[in-house]
Amino acid sequence: MSTAGGPPEEPFVAVLRPSTASAGIARELTVSRAHEWGVEALADDLALVVTELVANAVRHGGTDIEVRLFPLGDGVRLEVADSSTRPLRPRPATMMDEGGRGLLLVDALSTRYGVEAERNGKLVWAELQPEATG
Repeated sequence: MSTAGGPPEEPFVAVLRPSTASAGIARELTVSRAHEWGVEALADDLALVVTELVANAVRHGGTDIEVRLFPLGDGVRLEVADSSTRPLRPRPATMMDEGGRGLLLVDALSTRYGVEAERNGKLVWAELQPEATG
């Protein structure tokens, strides 16, 4: 529930299957929330970050994925959780690699990001603020 003209009192949460369609669904839901919450300026960057994090969870975790969005003043905290205990390992990508740059992108677009172990998996989070966008 949200207050009139203010940020919502509760976070937005969606549970997605480990499917190739999940990144697109998460992107649409995230952009919609950005517009609803009045942080449209972050919508494109949020879309890229959630796409990378959900795609990584699908590719490397293979479990249901929980996407959570929290308003942070004029920014947003985005969390992607899965039930895999496989650690997140950024890897260097060569010029010929098709992948391997996702976390570099998350780092570049986020004010800050991190990974936390959870009881039944892991949580990757990113915080985006207007001054961090390009």
